[in-house]
Amino acid sequence: MWCVVHVKGREEKNTEEFVANLLPGNLNARCFHLTRSRRKKYAGQWHTVQENLFPGYVFIDTDQPEQVHRELKKTPGPRLLFSDDEYVSTLGQQESDFMEMIADKSGDIGLSMVRVGSDGELSYLSGPLRVAGDRVRKVNLHKRVAEIEADLMGQRRVLYLGIEIEGTAR
Repeated sequence: MWCVVHVKGREEKNTEEFVANLLPGNLNARCFHLTRSRRKKYAGQWHTVQENLFPGYVFIDTDQPEQVHRELKKTPGPRLLFSDDEYVSTLGQQESDFMEMIADKSGDIGLSMVRVGSDGELSYLSGPLRVAGDRVRKVNLHKRVAEIEADLMGQRRVLYLGIEIEGTAR
């Protein structure tokens, strides 16, 4: 299961380190923030960039979410900006399973390789869209991004995931 902690913007890395040191070793928890790879064109070239998928959120993967929740509640306010129930929650099993399908162990969501057929039909060859292709709402080949819908943190959200078109990677 994944716990979600809402933190002050741009403090994800510091919060990860703090939480990792706060939680006892026998808790078997992994703390990270989600990032996605995207292709962006600047200076006439396509470049792969890393972006936070959910700025202001840190995730904790654990098999003991109740214990993690108790440990976080013990934290004094200034060290962990948001430590009450409103800012610490647990993702449902389906939400956690979905995120584990598309992200690697470090929380990175890589590029998906797509092929455009002669009829305009898209095929997902590799990456997260290979397993989540049924959730694709729209693909923007010009911006190299796919919109997928997912229920996360109690809401229906649109996630923008990076794509690479077969035969154009450089």
